[in-house]
Amino acid sequence: MGPSFVKVARDGPKEAIDQILPVGPGRTKEFHTHILYDFQAHKIYTNVVSDPSVPCSVMTYTSPAVPDEFDVITASADSVKDFLSHSTLLRTETVNGIPAKVMEMSADKMKITAWIADPGGFPVKEVTTGQDGKATTMLEVKKLSFARPPASAFEAPKGCTAIQGEATATGARAEFGSGETTPKPTVSVTAVTLQSVPDYTGPCPVKIRLTGDITVDGPGKVFYQFGAGKMEPGDTVTFTAAGSKTVSHVITFNHPEPGYGNEIGVGAILEAIGEDASGKHDAFMKGSNNASFSINCTGIAATPANAPTPQAAPQLTPPAAPPAPATNARVTGVKLSVSPSEYNGVCPVTVRLVGTFTASGPGPAYYQFQAGAVAANSSGSVDVGADGTATVSSEGQVRRTPQVQSVRFLAGMEPRGHQENAKFTNVQLDIHCTNTP
Repeated sequence: MGPSFVKVARDGPKEAIDQILPVGPGRTKEFHTHILYDFQAHKIYTNVVSDPSVPCSVMTYTSPAVPDEFDVITASADSVKDFLSHSTLLRTETVNGIPAKVMEMSADKMKITAWIADPGGFPVKEVTTGQDGKATTMLEVKKLSFARPPASAFEAPKGCTAIQGEATATGARAEFGSGETTPKPTVSVTAVTLQSVPDYTGPCPVKIRLTGDITVDGPGKVFYQFGAGKMEPGDTVTFTAAGSKTVSHVITFNHPEPGYGNEIGVGAILEAIGEDASGKHDAFMKGSNNASFSINCTGIAATPANAPTPQAAPQLTPPAAPPAPATNARVTGVKLSVSPSEYNGVCPVTVRLVGTFTASGPGPAYYQFQAGAVAANSSGSVDVGADGTATVSSEGQVRRTPQVQSVRFLAGMEPRGHQENAKFTNVQLDIHCTNTP
């Protein structure tokens, strides 16, 4: 996605956010949004400054603060407290005129260094260092002033389109006059948490069980979905009273395609929402924390016949079907198109991926869309015709602005397992949801 520059102005019950995504790889023009939060009037005004053709909008906003990623001062207390409880003090430094304590911790096979304002207790800089020693700056406060902003910074734009629905710091629900009433849940989900998942090393394919907890404010039925790259099929759980219940789901992870090594990095999530009396629910669900873990595939799994299936640990599956007969053909080029290639507007929005590849001759081939950003991960097999070309597609929906604005298409000729048989291409997205974080 590249760097993002955010300017925050706060005065009592109003907060104005300007976010600018500059021109860079995959983005031919600057993207600039201006968002005004009026906590007293419970309104949020959104204006795409970089595209005057997009009308500004206003809708109900019910959270007492802006989304965490926008305001590092008012929204950082809980995350900083957790970080400090697991980190070590290295030294003190001044960052852009702000005195800070330099703290460090290790998590998910990386090192996290944070500069915490002292006094203040909010983050002013954060750097992550991976196993390869590469350091990436995730956050840096360039300028900070506690002087009162001018009143003009909080003027609501005129002529904004009123959108029925409700926005919060974690999502939004919008109604666009389709004639259908918005489902009114009989129960509200108050909290969703996803339990940590241990790293796995062993044969693949492997089945990994994800487990989470859903808390509600009363009796009713709740729809929930687990996701890891893409959202899995959903299920429901019934509550007879307010409280929490544990749910789980098993996802099968295959060995990575050729050229991607043996390790798979996974970011899992659990989402849930109450259903109405007829079993319907809104599209925008309450999400959990992310659970990050890795899978290191050391070979092909094999399960003895009638072997018991363990429940508390990752489960192994029989090996995949043998590859198709070998071919001397090789993939010579791959292309990927995304439609729409640019989008600034209300989400969810449907995104279609079309992958085309050419080969030096006919034969059986395989392909994979690595497109978690648009919930369109998919893979399959296809026969390359005499003309040496094949076209495949995948489709998904974007419900929130993707944090990683990139998708990949890979294709190769059978048999699998030889890197020279496969080629891939990456495409940068330019998709931004004006009604969700």
